[in-house]
Amino acid sequence: MNRMKAPIIFLAAAVLCGFLAADAYCAGKDDPLSVILTLQGKVNASFAKMDAEVAAAAKELAKTGINGAEARKIIRKLAKSSRYCIDCSTVDMKGNMVIVEPEEYKKYEGKNIIDQDQVGLLRKTKRPVLGDVFMAVEGFYATALEHPVFSEKGEMIGSISLLFKPEYFFRSVVEAEVKGLPVHVWVMQKDGRDIYDDDPKQIGKNILEDPMYKPFPTVVNFAKKIASDQTGSGSYDFYDIGTKEVVKKDAVWTTVGLYGAQWRLVVTKKEALPSGSGEQDASIKSATQAAASMLQGIYDKHRKGEYTIEQAKKLGADLLRQLRYGDDGKGYFWADTVDGLNIVHAIDTGIEGKNRYDANINGVYYIRELIANGKKPGGGYTVYWFHKPGGKEPAKKRAYSLLFKPFGWVIGTGYYLE
Repeated sequence: MNRMKAPIIFLAAAVLCGFLAADAYCAGKDDPLSVILTLQGKVNASFAKMDAEVAAAAKELAKTGINGAEARKIIRKLAKSSRYCIDCSTVDMKGNMVIVEPEEYKKYEGKNIIDQDQVGLLRKTKRPVLGDVFMAVEGFYATALEHPVFSEKGEMIGSISLLFKPEYFFRSVVEAEVKGLPVHVWVMQKDGRDIYDDDPKQIGKNILEDPMYKPFPTVVNFAKKIASDQTGSGSYDFYDIGTKEVVKKDAVWTTVGLYGAQWRLVVTKKEALPSGSGEQDASIKSATQAAASMLQGIYDKHRKGEYTIEQAKKLGADLLRQLRYGDDGKGYFWADTVDGLNIVHAIDTGIEGKNRYDANINGVYYIRELIANGKKPGGGYTVYWFHKPGGKEPAKKRAYSLLFKPFGWVIGTGYYLE
């Protein structure tokens, strides 16, 4: 019987490029489009190699059957030679695992796995199948590449299975290719499950359902879009890897897979801040430091006995309400205690006296972030969302905050990125 050629999913560069605006990405090595096309080729090559190994073993089993010493040698050889394999097994027509290798997984021989989707599908179609992620009898989430085994007379006698974890498979391809590049790579099943991610904490979570993503509607909407379309581009707002800073990420995606399995391969890159933001960063930092120096002058007078601490704080709050900076004179300040109680908000005095520690916009506890960054040596920057004066929808903002320790205040100012 002729072996069926594996239908590896490949979407040509021209198709993918058609979804992208001509000026959306440059052609550099760290460009998401360039990265994803490279990764797509590498992933498909790895799928082809794995498939060829399993197919060759299935052909050998046609001569030996799926049980016995010779069959075990074939399975053991496949388990050792495959780079991604956790275990390999033969499965009879009733779904019973007959041979399982390597040695530490032999205890699962005799287990029935007929309820696993890929096992049932293979017995129905008599064709190879790559399943979605499932809970294996071995006790962890994985997926399996299955090939039917036919006797020399052409009768299907069972199947051969190679069990692997998608995160291991994709990591072996992705890490070397993106090392040192400012991109983020993740892979999603069509049902929303994250099966590989540069951020290990996200692996296994369902982007469409997990509470982690609920405060980020752009993430959920993006996941819905890539679930329905095989290839495309878009953007969403989420945490920068390793931080609590929410950033906008530009993304491209394509589809990789084998035997009908469709996994969305996504490459993202953090959106660069608007031009001129370096100058604006320097401006808000300088203005905040200047305000802190003025507060220090008031505090020094308290230390000399000219004011009580309460009087000094009142003078400091009045000062911050009146201070303005910038060419247009619209730059203003706010101040919160380290516990989140607002002391000053120069353009919305109705906030004053309210505790904002748990304030959350678009999934960001922005006061907590402003306080945490302000308490760093020399202060720090925070990106978050806030309502522009008179605006209905929150806009992205970048702020600099700094702890003024004598009063226990974190003072800050910022500018809108949108």
